[in-house]
Amino acid sequence: MGVDNEQRIRERAYAIWLDEGCPHGRDSEHWLRAEQALADDAAGLPDLSPVVAEVKAPRKAAAPKTVAPKAAGPSKSVKAEEPAVAAAEPPKARKPRVRKTVTA
Repeated sequence: MGVDNEQRIRERAYAIWLDEGCPHGRDSEHWLRAEQALADDAAGLPDLSPVVAEVKAPRKAAAPKTVAPKAAGPSKSVKAEEPAVAAAEPPKARKPRVRKTVTA
């Protein structure tokens, strides 16, 4: 077995190990499966190993945040047609922290 072939087997076995979720103690099984897969590739046989696809659920769209009217204090006139949606304002810049000097 050449060094190049051994490296390909090692890489294929590593890929199998990762696909199975990195199980402990099954390295010889992964090595044999990698050897068989490379032998099948060389012979032109199709890979019959099961294909597992990871399907993720779509993300939910966030509902727009509404601003509740203040309970106390004088109210300003608010137009009925305008929805009470918070404006997208950039966050306020903070002052940088300054280390206090220690004097002995």
